[in-house]
Amino acid sequence: GITLWHDILMSAGIVLVTSFFINLHKSPINLKKLLALELLPGSILASFRPNGLPTIAIFALFYGLFVLIKHRSQFALTAKLLMTSIVLTALVTIIGSNLILGLSPINNYYAQEWMLNDISCYAESAAGKDFVEKNIPGIGTTDTWRSLAACTFLNGATISNEEKFAAEKYIPSAWIELLKQDPFFVLITHAKRNAYLIPLPIFGIPTEPFLHSTIEFKDQDINWAFPSVAEKARIPMRLWNAGRGLTGWAGLWSLVLIGLAVFGRRKNLVPAIAMSLAMVGIIFVVAPIPDGRYALFVLIAGQLALIGNIVEWAQTGSNRRPTD
Repeated sequence: GITLWHDILMSAGIVLVTSFFINLHKSPINLKKLLALELLPGSILASFRPNGLPTIAIFALFYGLFVLIKHRSQFALTAKLLMTSIVLTALVTIIGSNLILGLSPINNYYAQEWMLNDISCYAESAAGKDFVEKNIPGIGTTDTWRSLAACTFLNGATISNEEKFAAEKYIPSAWIELLKQDPFFVLITHAKRNAYLIPLPIFGIPTEPFLHSTIEFKDQDINWAFPSVAEKARIPMRLWNAGRGLTGWAGLWSLVLIGLAVFGRRKNLVPAIAMSLAMVGIIFVVAPIPDGRYALFVLIAGQLALIGNIVEWAQTGSNRRPTD
């Protein structure tokens, strides 16, 4: 049901890592079992998207700080487990990227795509005149780099792929120069591009692309193995997509998690909140386009937590009703 296979694996990994820290404080005597079933496989799976490692690292910072303040006696063990997850995810990310893909996970074309989009968006503005010529010398011009579409979605610049690859060594320094020169432009561009990550409808109700119910190209002679089952299974996905202004609003579901933890006294949601904030923060910076599947964990966690809370409230309420 999710567009690309690596999104499935990363989302599953993030769920497992979060579940580990929730279950750890519920039943610490099952540490070995939880390590084998949740933390270790979760840390490996989280590496299947390049933002998995920084998400785990920032989660560790947020959650470690919470444990240090609220549960100091558990901090030493928690810190060791968080470092285990970070190291394992880092090893798989580096080894997998270099040996399997033959690409560095840092500073290659795909890792720089969001910087490219920012630069193309800036080149479209009046303030961006001559920015490309000054910071990416000899590779294209302002006219070939400019793209209004890059501000919010796919980059439509006319620069060739060969020129984009040739510009790799200049892109990080050019983007840093852009940040120094016009930080407000960078901030507002990312806010508009990733409006679904912001809990308030500053730019209206977000309607980012969402999860697809089919992934194959047309006319490729690909057919469902079980057509009747597949068609029924796609119905919930299509309904979820239809309501993506609500169901795909990651910032809103982060806020729901925080609200349930604060007002509903759901301390067990703290790991989910820490992971959600880490994920939303990373995506806000590095996502080249808005896409609901990037923040799938946040949507799952927020919606299931709310449904679970409603069900529990309903059960508690029914138990309190007088019986005949």
